[in-house]
Amino acid sequence: MESSNNNKERLRLLFESESWSEEDRRWLMEYLDTQDQKELRQLMAAHFQADVAAAAGNPPEAGRLLALIHEKIQPERKGPRLFSLNVSGWRKLAVAALFLLIAGKAVLFFLPASPAKNKPAEPGQPASYAHDLPPGRNDATLTLADGRSIALDSAANGRLAQQGNAKVVKLNGQIAYTNNGSAQGDEAILFNTISTARGNQYQLTLSDGSKVWLNAASSLRFPTAFKGKERRVELTGEAYFEIAKNQAMPFKVQAGSGEIDVLGTHFNINAYTDEPSIKTTVLEGAVAVKKEMLLQLLVPGQQAEFSPKGGIALSENVDVTRETAWKDGFFWFNNTDIHTLMRQVSRWYDVEVEFKGDVGDDGFTGKVSRNVPLSKLLNVLEQYELHFKIEGKKIIVLP
Repeated sequence: MESSNNNKERLRLLFESESWSEEDRRWLMEYLDTQDQKELRQLMAAHFQADVAAAAGNPPEAGRLLALIHEKIQPERKGPRLFSLNVSGWRKLAVAALFLLIAGKAVLFFLPASPAKNKPAEPGQPASYAHDLPPGRNDATLTLADGRSIALDSAANGRLAQQGNAKVVKLNGQIAYTNNGSAQGDEAILFNTISTARGNQYQLTLSDGSKVWLNAASSLRFPTAFKGKERRVELTGEAYFEIAKNQAMPFKVQAGSGEIDVLGTHFNINAYTDEPSIKTTVLEGAVAVKKEMLLQLLVPGQQAEFSPKGGIALSENVDVTRETAWKDGFFWFNNTDIHTLMRQVSRWYDVEVEFKGDVGDDGFTGKVSRNVPLSKLLNVLEQYELHFKIEGKKIIVLP
C-alpha cells in the first residue's frame, strides 16, 4: 500500500499533468473509494489557492479554471451535467474541486446564494443579460367565500377576515385559520381559495392545525372549518403538507384525476398541468393514492406517479429531501432534462421559455438556490454548451 506521502505526491503530479491516462483515472477512483478524502481536500485547497484567489474577482476566469479541471478528469463519454449554486464566493472553487465525480459526471459549480441587487451589464458580461430578473417571493391572493380577494403581500399583520367561526390572521408572511377546528351543527361550510401566481409562494395553517406550503403557480381550495367524516381540499400545482393527526376525520387531497388519503403525515404533491404526470412523495406516515379503481399505499421514501390516461407507478427509495427542496429555497435536479428544468425556472421567475435549435436531451444534476437572480442560474447552465438570451420576460434557449 502506498504511504500517505506517496498518495499526496501522485495527486500533486496528476493535478499538474497536462492530461490523464485511463490508468490515472482508475487509480484516483480507487483512491476515492478506499481513502479518507481529507488528503485530497487539503492538497486541492493548497494547490488551487493562488488560482482561485486570482479568479475571485473574475468569475469567467474561475469558470474556465473549473472547465480545465473537468476536461482533465472527464472520460470521453457523456453523462449527467452536475452543478451547484449553494456556496458563497468564488474562493470556494478550490474546495469545490474536491467534489469532482469521476464516473461520467461534470464539475460542481458554486455561486453566491444570497440575493443580489440587479445591476446593468458590465464590460465583458453577456449583453443578453443586460435585463436581469429577480427570483420569486412570498405572495399570494386569498379569495374569501363571498368572492372578495385579499392581496396577502400588501396586507398588514393581524386579522384579515372573519369566515363563519374562523378568524383569518396574517403573521410574519403566512396566514392561519383559528377556531375550534370544526364546523358545528347546521352551520354552512364556507370555502376559501389561496392562489400563488408564477414567481410567488406562500404558507398557511388550516383550521385543524395542518400546515401547507404552496409553490409557484398553485392553488388550494379548502373549507374554513372542517365538518363531517373527512377533511377535503383541492390542489392545483404543487404543495407540501404536514397534516395534523385525526383518525376520526381522514384528510383527503383532490389533485387532477386522483385523490390522496391520509390520517396524519408529511407529503408533497406535484400536480402541475404542464407536467406529464402527478407525483406524490411521502416523508412521514403513510398515504393512499387513488385513481379511479386503482389504489397504491405509500410509506416514507416512496413516490406514486400517475397521468390522466395511465395507471399508478411506484418508485422506491426516493430522495425525499430533493423532492421538497423547493420549500427550503432550492431547485434540486436529478438527471433532469433541459425542458423539465426550464419549466421549473419559468414558474419561479415568471418568464416564458422558447427553445431554438437542438438543445439536446442531456440530464442536469445539482442543487441551485432559488434566491439568486435569473442571470446567475443561466451563467452556470451556459458552462454546459447551452446559451441563453433574456428578452423582457422571455428566455430563449439556444444550443
